[in-house]
Amino acid sequence: MIYSLVFGLVTMAFGIIPKIVRPKKINSWYGYRTEISMKNQDMWNEGNRYSTNQYILAGIILLILGKIGYYFLQGKGYLVPLIGFIPVLMVTVFTTEKHLKKTFDENGKRIDKSSNLKQNNIDD
Repeated sequence: MIYSLVFGLVTMAFGIIPKIVRPKKINSWYGYRTEISMKNQDMWNEGNRYSTNQYILAGIILLILGKIGYYFLQGKGYLVPLIGFIPVLMVTVFTTEKHLKKTFDENGKRIDKSSNLKQNNIDD
């Protein structure tokens, strides 16, 4: 049974540890590291804040998959989270990158949502 839960627990740790010990400065060895998230300090902070929540959610999904896999496949229950591990992590990265692109412009400056709302109201 423990093998079917390992992937979920490890993925949750990817979210919990950086939440506790936040990566302060942009670096290439600890934190959420993509080209977009490393563009500037504000994007780094937001990418790490958002991704930790995504990794915790992904870990919970993998724990559930592990439990389901153990129940239905008995001795081979580890296969379900093992197969689901890569797609779940890909979705985690995809949603974090999408969030960063929605929150920041192409120059890495935070998009002011209040001015966008005002502009939309003027256009109506």
